[in-house]
Amino acid sequence: MNIAFIGIGGVGGYFGGKLSQVTDKETRKLYFIARGNHLKAIQEKGLLLKTNKEGDFKCAPYLATDHIDELPMLDLCFICVKGYDLANVLVQLKNKVNENTIIIPLLNGVDIYSRIRNVIQTGTVFPACVYVGTHIKEPGVVEQNGGACTIILDQIQKILK
Repeated sequence: MNIAFIGIGGVGGYFGGKLSQVTDKETRKLYFIARGNHLKAIQEKGLLLKTNKEGDFKCAPYLATDHIDELPMLDLCFICVKGYDLANVLVQLKNKVNENTIIIPLLNGVDIYSRIRNVIQTGTVFPACVYVGTHIKEPGVVEQNGGACTIILDQIQKILK
């Protein structure tokens, strides 16, 4: 199974980091898309996830890159970018999604589902909401210091189809 987190900032870093702790690297490959000094630090040392209740975790994806074209076909994709980066990401991501891919957008905006569907017509999109207080503390380090640390999926879209 190929799982990607597009955007390893506070939200993507937290949930990607948590998933890396329970992912069997032999059967589930975890990909992180990041950029700049944050990406470089993750490539060199992994991602350090600091949580206020569970402690610190060292997270090592199968691949950390800033090139979506280096990803394989995806089974599960979390989109965790800012709204202004969404259109560019979707154009790059389009060829990595098929009818079996599940897309979970974790970003602000009431129109995210329709913005995704305007570019990517295949796969299943689950609109979602997150409750977490996180930020990049320094390159390669994501810190969680609040929130319920949950993702709520809106499955009504799938039910109505």
